[in-house]
Amino acid sequence: MQATMTPTGVLNDQMIAADCLISAKNAIKGCAMAIAEASTPEVRNTLKQHLNDAITFHEQISQYMVNKGYYHPTNVQEQLRLDLQAAQQVLSRYNQNV
Repeated sequence: MQATMTPTGVLNDQMIAADCLISAKNAIKGCAMAIAEASTPEVRNTLKQHLNDAITFHEQISQYMVNKGYYHPTNVQEQLRLDLQAAQQVLSRYNQNV
């Protein structure tokens, strides 16, 4: 797992991928809400395409994370263990650089 120092701490591939996954989920929610509020069929159709793109991106980033062992959507215990381990690594690296 490669780590990169930034002004605010340590980033690694797993953290970046998790941030992308969260962003994809938020894009899906935002598009779905916008579709519900759209006033014309043209706007709805455009938003539906954006929704489909966000779903596709979510699928791609999820699969990337599963393949790398970063994400276990069907095993909550393993995911919690992994999240705790990642948090401990970040804290450890941060404390080494303070």
